[in-house]
Amino acid sequence: MKAMTVMKAIIVSATALLLLSGCASRLPEPIRGDIPETTTYRAVVEQSEQAIGTSLRWGGVIAAVHNRKDHSEIEVVYFTLRGTGRPWVSNETPGRFRFIVDGFADPEIYRVGREVTVLGELSGFQTDLIGEYEFSFPIVSSRGVQLWREDPQRIEVWHRDPFSPWYRHYLYGTGPYRYHPYYFPYGTRPIQRAPEPSSPPEQRRPRVESESPRSRTDIRQQQ
Repeated sequence: MKAMTVMKAIIVSATALLLLSGCASRLPEPIRGDIPETTTYRAVVEQSEQAIGTSLRWGGVIAAVHNRKDHSEIEVVYFTLRGTGRPWVSNETPGRFRFIVDGFADPEIYRVGREVTVLGELSGFQTDLIGEYEFSFPIVSSRGVQLWREDPQRIEVWHRDPFSPWYRHYLYGTGPYRYHPYYFPYGTRPIQRAPEPSSPPEQRRPRVESESPRSRTDIRQQQ
């Protein structure tokens, strides 16, 4: 019995390690790091100064770029991250943060509205204004930055396929999660349809009725 218990513990530990390594391998190299978990934005705000030095992997949408004399501060609207490390942009956010990069940050590269994920440590808090509102920004000293590609907007038409083993989830992405309780509707997949070319309406020439030879003869006789 004891041997079986030890074997189960080993199997559970090995499975957990495989899952963690699988999640970490989905992250781009600049933000992969060696931290098993990260602290959320709300937890950092609640802990305040006690959270300084905590390792963070945060992301969001760039709101502003502040170039200082020897470094740059990138202001970001915080959003939670997907399993791939990319921000999950929505209409709700707990706040903003700023991360520091050495040297000059070109505003054309760190463009306002572009999605970004940063890996680093919390170095403190900075009070500044957003318009006329006073806001306390968590400051992250970055050691890895991932600027995400700006993908063009796609129009997807979804249809129901009860025989497909692939499902789509907002957090885990697309995969064979047939019995996952959070998938609905089951068995859906996107289909990209090309727009049908529109052709101009056919224009018909007006029909001109020709005079018959008999009518021409009658006209001559009358003259």
